[in-house]
Amino acid sequence: MVADGTSMKTIRQLIFITSIYLFNIVMASDDTSTQVEAEIVETVPSSSAQPNQKFIPSTTEATLSPFLLRLHLIRHGETEANVQNLVLGQGDSPLTERGLAVARIAAADNNFNGKGLKYWRTYCSDLYRAHRTARIVLGLEMDRHDDRSEEDNLSEVDLIVDARLRELAKGAREGFDKSLTYDEATAARLDRAQNDQSKSEMQMPILESIDDAWDRAQSWIDSLIEEAIADYYTSQSLRELGSAEECNSKKSPNSSNTPKIYDVFALSHSALIRTMIHQMVDSQLPPDYLRTNEGSLRIPNLSRTIIDVQPYHNNNDGGGGHNRNNDEKIWGIKSKWTASLVELTDVSHLGENASHVPPYL
Repeated sequence: MVADGTSMKTIRQLIFITSIYLFNIVMASDDTSTQVEAEIVETVPSSSAQPNQKFIPSTTEATLSPFLLRLHLIRHGETEANVQNLVLGQGDSPLTERGLAVARIAAADNNFNGKGLKYWRTYCSDLYRAHRTARIVLGLEMDRHDDRSEEDNLSEVDLIVDARLRELAKGAREGFDKSLTYDEATAARLDRAQNDQSKSEMQMPILESIDDAWDRAQSWIDSLIEEAIADYYTSQSLRELGSAEECNSKKSPNSSNTPKIYDVFALSHSALIRTMIHQMVDSQLPPDYLRTNEGSLRIPNLSRTIIDVQPYHNNNDGGGGHNRNNDEKIWGIKSKWTASLVELTDVSHLGENASHVPPYL
């Protein structure tokens, strides 16, 4: 018998509600119990404490979720503006021939292109330079040098374009040389408009603060957590979740103490990636990390930084302010999470070309 759309939706809802009910039984806390297993209760390391204390705990005993997000943060390929030393911000610029060539080199690495290491989700900024790079790396763009058929060559990856991953808006400096200060760029922009007799119509590009950019990056992470929650719990069958006896003995829905990993590909921009790194794992950075001439963390074109994000709740506050009996808020939106640095601005996937990647801002 084939169920209609309404029936199937009802069935999925029942499975989800049942899964959440069993999970609540699993996580039910008995203050007098001494049987809580090591894989459920772990100590969140103090090195995870970051500037944004809203989401990151100090050293404390906490319950970590049985899943984590592994964010693969990748910068776009070299652009003409990079070569010309221009500030781009939310303006745009085409990739150079070298940028295209290096992107194709990255696309040949199966642990980078999504063929060996399977990504759960693939995202890119809505700016052209990032979108084009992502399409090349993931095999979504036919290479004119490839003699295979289009059917064999193109990937089936579902690339999601998300404006929350776009570069920081840099205001008056956009389109001007990086050596100019903000005031100098503003004056130059006004002079240019006056010379073009369009000063009255000139619109200054918007300027974002670090907090503005972090807010949208954080919103993107929260939405991923919400999707992972739905995927993790609805994909667990009653058998995988365990019998009522196993639930009563505090068994985790995971059969081991290793969390399920959701790998997320995110092709973005240097300033946004740098912001995310400093906000999430600043205290975990090595003291000798590579810097630009201006002293910022260097994010080379097509470098990859990997950060693990795992929701948690403090055991002494009943779930960090969330009602653990509320189906949708166990690890839900705005939940607390801890971040761990796995890999910083790696370019090993570029092979021999890695040493020739320009350290553009």
